[in-house]
Amino acid sequence: MSTEAPAITEDSPERARNIRRTAWAGIVGSVVEYYDFTLFGLAAALVFGPLFFPGADPATQVINSLLTFAIGYFGRPIGGVLFSHFGDRIGRKPMLVMTLMLMGVSTLAIGLLPTYAQIGLWAPVLLAGCRILQGMGAGAEYVGSLVMMAESGDRKRFGLRVALPGMGVFGGIVIATGVFALISLLPEADLFSWGWRVPFLMSVVTLGVGLWIRTGIHETEEFRAIRAKGNIARFPIVDAIRSQWREILIGIGINGPYLAFSSLTQVYLLSYLTGTLGYPPSFGLTANLISSVLAIGIVPLTGHLGDILGRRRIWLFGSGVFLVFGALVFPMFATGNEAIIILAMVLGISVGLATMYATQGAILTALFDPQHRLSAVVLVREPTAALIAGPTPAFAAWLVLTAGGATWPITLFFAIAAVVAAGTALIGWKRLARVESQ
Repeated sequence: MSTEAPAITEDSPERARNIRRTAWAGIVGSVVEYYDFTLFGLAAALVFGPLFFPGADPATQVINSLLTFAIGYFGRPIGGVLFSHFGDRIGRKPMLVMTLMLMGVSTLAIGLLPTYAQIGLWAPVLLAGCRILQGMGAGAEYVGSLVMMAESGDRKRFGLRVALPGMGVFGGIVIATGVFALISLLPEADLFSWGWRVPFLMSVVTLGVGLWIRTGIHETEEFRAIRAKGNIARFPIVDAIRSQWREILIGIGINGPYLAFSSLTQVYLLSYLTGTLGYPPSFGLTANLISSVLAIGIVPLTGHLGDILGRRRIWLFGSGVFLVFGALVFPMFATGNEAIIILAMVLGISVGLATMYATQGAILTALFDPQHRLSAVVLVREPTAALIAGPTPAFAAWLVLTAGGATWPITLFFAIAAVVAAGTALIGWKRLARVESQ
């Protein structure tokens, strides 16, 4: 039986309750997605190398493990295109329930996998398979949360509302990092025998809560409106490419640099701290944890500031933060002072990533028309995720290895991404102007 109420007036208590529950559905869904995805990234950086790729030197183990992390991003476009097609044709709600289940079950399966010592080459193959399925679920999960928030409620505080799933993103990162930080304190033998499995198996809790909330929400207001008018696109992704290809290019210029920043800051730098500088895994995880806790508060703040000051200004500020961060992070690491290293991570995650993440959702969802919005935002996000976010940590490790341990290629990487992010916002602003009207 459908949970939809066919008539909800604009000022009814039922509408207000549904908007609140929708907000929680977006937040909790993002918690599940980023708990699962962060968990894999942490495990790839810290434990998967010797468990699934033994026999190689430590640097090669890390690269192989990070490549497995990257494989998930190649599953994202497949799942994103598939689920967004039905999300634009059938409804946002059923798609969001399906993606949540796929991600949660895949993460549980990773926690049950045998290692290389138990089944040989099948271990990394199965790990890669679970990662691809996890990526397929993630391919439409966060986009669906953004669209759900954008299409539920009036235009007042649009930026703040669409930023709420970003709170869930960093909430998931905090939970995953905190759990893994505790697990990493185990004796090494316990960590590599059974301890690493515990965080993956714990995802059953977030999965259950997420499903309970999402099955109780209504379909979004804008989708119900276009369905009532019979304005459902037969092939939403084709419709988006034909009618809004310029907006798609602008969206890629907004999303691509952010994904590079995210993978470099949250995955590669963690492996650099442990693999190159020799810090224990618990230290890097603690730095990430502190930064992500602060980001939970900064995301809604900057989303609200975007409503007041304009989203372009906030986006340009975030681009500038990463230009500075890329130049300062390795000198700050080189001091050997743990407080300064944590401060560097706070600058990158709590200020840079949180600011851009809060603004990005409002920009991307406001760019596209509702009849193909989900497919268009997926088309912007997921191919760039596969081509940029997934390979970036392994590519960064290769750059440093090729440069004989020098870090200047990573500094240059940050600078180029910052210029592209700012340049897109400046050059494409005539078309982005509709974003400010939301």
